[in-house]
Amino acid sequence: MVNLEPFQTVGPLDKPVAARGRARRPKLGRLAGGAAGAALTLATLAAPATAAPRPAVTMAMAMTSVKSVTVAKYGPILEDGKGLALYYDTANKPGHWACTGQCLTFWPAVVLAKGQKKPVIGKGVTGITTIKGPSGVQLEWDHRPLYTFIKDKAGTVKGQNVGKVWFVAQLQSAPSGVAY
Repeated sequence: MVNLEPFQTVGPLDKPVAARGRARRPKLGRLAGGAAGAALTLATLAAPATAAPRPAVTMAMAMTSVKSVTVAKYGPILEDGKGLALYYDTANKPGHWACTGQCLTFWPAVVLAKGQKKPVIGKGVTGITTIKGPSGVQLEWDHRPLYTFIKDKAGTVKGQNVGKVWFVAQLQSAPSGVAY
């Protein structure tokens, strides 16, 4: 921060007048924290006046979505908007959530984003509904709550048959989707 103490604005706002009749030079140490601050100030001044525009965050970017993709080993499966495969837990029963607490660390529930009323559904995807679950309003497929797997990355399916209860949401027919 530059010390502008010796100047006061008097009269027209665009003409600073020195206080006490003469301008004093601020000490170098007071200018933006010494040499390091001066270098930072100079670097800032040398930067272009306008930065590259940042993409606007839209509601669609934050919304929970489900689409169909084709994976060679499994055929058409469901994935979320981040490209993660969606799974269901066969240990879940109506009125009983098998995956709670620590389990949700490894198998995050697919829930609606804050303020979202319904999920964005991709072409050819059917059977998606919602249910109030332990993590919020959770997406279901064919009445099976949906989850992602923490070890998956976009385009991978590593949670198939884990614990003999977790299965990737495989579609019966092959709608048009993305092929890996």
